[in-house]
Amino acid sequence: MGDTPQLFKFDLVQNRYDSMGDSDTYIKPMVTSEFSKSMCGGINVLNNIKVPWDLTCDEIIYCLEGTFRLVCDGESYVCNRGDVLFVPKDNHISYESDGKCVIFYAAYPHNWKQLAGITQVPGIDPDDFVPG
Repeated sequence: MGDTPQLFKFDLVQNRYDSMGDSDTYIKPMVTSEFSKSMCGGINVLNNIKVPWDLTCDEIIYCLEGTFRLVCDGESYVCNRGDVLFVPKDNHISYESDGKCVIFYAAYPHNWKQLAGITQVPGIDPDDFVPG
């Protein structure tokens, strides 16, 4: 962990983005506990999929491309390119897309997976899974 800015290029996800299958999701954690003691973030590519999830951290979502939909308590929050969505922790949600979309997410705290005892997240490759 350092005191200097870190630059993460879209190249880190480009190959997966280009080869996404129908009804698929891919999450690339970028800012992890390796870089920050307080927050985490990365890129999520979704393609024609619904991913139900119990959110155990605060999350900010920024839609980079396509249309992203978050469903919470039966209400849909539709995000298009440039839209920002704040989702408070302790909600049962679903991440959804009817086509390909790309979102950036930032979450607090950075160790939400460790605090919740989560050992697997749909879309994160095992090599990229950082629990804390």
